[in-house]
Amino acid sequence: MKIDINLIENLAENIDKYGLSEITMENEDTKITLKREKTIATTVTTKPVVMETTPILEEIVSEVVSEETVNEDENLEAIVSPMVGTFYASPSPDSDVFVKVGQDIEVGDTLCIVEAMKLMNEVKSTLKGKVAKILVKDGQNIKKGDKLFLVK
Repeated sequence: MKIDINLIENLAENIDKYGLSEITMENEDTKITLKREKTIATTVTTKPVVMETTPILEEIVSEVVSEETVNEDENLEAIVSPMVGTFYASPSPDSDVFVKVGQDIEVGDTLCIVEAMKLMNEVKSTLKGKVAKILVKDGQNIKKGDKLFLVK
């Protein structure tokens, strides 16, 4: 049984291109099924915050706070990765990040991109609240279910 990587990549591109949730291809000795994962989350209400424009990379890194600085008594909810891939905080290296610590977010806001099999998948917020902590760094490899953000 020989697996054609180009075929798998083409199937994955068709899932994204046509908005499919699943695609299957079968021949005499091989069956390939690819499925799109869905994001699940809950909602929290907060007040809007004015954010600074054009952040510098050093400012972004300083905002990825350590776990010790987040108060354990606070009710924080996690936004998790819907898939395995590489975490990207911005749409391109020259662009501003999608969200920063302290920023208010709404359900449906784009928080980051997870690259999987050369596909860029936007991770949308399933919570409404304020970003309390960013748990991963730009370019970091992540697994499905890894906590990405903590939201108040």
